[in-house]
Amino acid sequence: MSGPRISWAALLAVGAFFLSFAALLRFQVYESVLALPLEQDRTYRLTTQRGAYFDAATLTSRTGVPLVSTTTLSGDVAAGDGGTAVWIEFTSLETAEGERIDYHERRSAFDRRTGMTVACCGQYVDEDAGVWQSGLAFRLPFRAEPRSYPMFDTVLRRSVPLRFEREEEVEGVRTYRYRYSAGPIRVENLPGTLPGEVMGLPGWRSVGVSRYVEVTRTLWVEPESGLTVKVEEVHRQALRTADEVERKVSLEAHLTMSRDDVAALAAEAGAFARWAAVVRDVLPGGSGALGAILTALALWLRRRTGPAAQPQEPSAAAQHEQQVPAHDLA
Repeated sequence: MSGPRISWAALLAVGAFFLSFAALLRFQVYESVLALPLEQDRTYRLTTQRGAYFDAATLTSRTGVPLVSTTTLSGDVAAGDGGTAVWIEFTSLETAEGERIDYHERRSAFDRRTGMTVACCGQYVDEDAGVWQSGLAFRLPFRAEPRSYPMFDTVLRRSVPLRFEREEEVEGVRTYRYRYSAGPIRVENLPGTLPGEVMGLPGWRSVGVSRYVEVTRTLWVEPESGLTVKVEEVHRQALRTADEVERKVSLEAHLTMSRDDVAALAAEAGAFARWAAVVRDVLPGGSGALGAILTALALWLRRRTGPAAQPQEPSAAAQHEQQVPAHDLA
């Protein structure tokens, strides 16, 4: 009798193990990785072969110029903690010869779960600690949704709505395509003055000018990982005089990410999406189903081999009756 009872108890224990393993994978292992890392070391490039810009050194406009925008992200691990990460971003726009046209730098703290900026940890934009950063700091969170998000733009120095447009496939990876467009917005008054003739005004005049910028940025994001796998940016900057009349285009560039960078990012995002599907869906589903089957089988065996299912011993009276000869009963 002890053998069957050990069998159903063992099945019950194994079934409980697989059920617990399924819950562990789905609610602890999977959820534990959905936090943006403290460390970061990433560089990507956007290029155009037909850029245009105003050369302030020679006071001339150049067109049809190859341009390269290089963005580097690094993490300040010591400044972060379990809930907050701090990253620093450097973006330099240069000609193919290495002449710098534009440069931006920022330090941002953000929530590691949501990706939203947090006001702390020595944040700044282009050495200005007074710039209020809000919205998504650098990227979308894990499990990105097909909806709009506020996103901080370094050039505009403000948060703008990043709108979901549609699903698209990039290098075999399913992505959500998002876009924001803003401007023209005045971002600075240029120091000093420029000759009026450069601005199309009488040559004897020197005028002060302000820089206005327009930015359109399109992101292709793998939703499970939140990783951006492709970027396109359109920049237009212009100089205006005090009467707010545009006098000179100072930058025009339609920048696209290189094919090699897109392929590398898509491979990384696709690998995460496959891992997530296995850890979140396949393994918990299989383990949970096996655990349920084993548990049900154990309970069924217990009912079959329990006390109620055992044959009953005959009573003492019945045993005596069976032992009395039939002629004595007569």
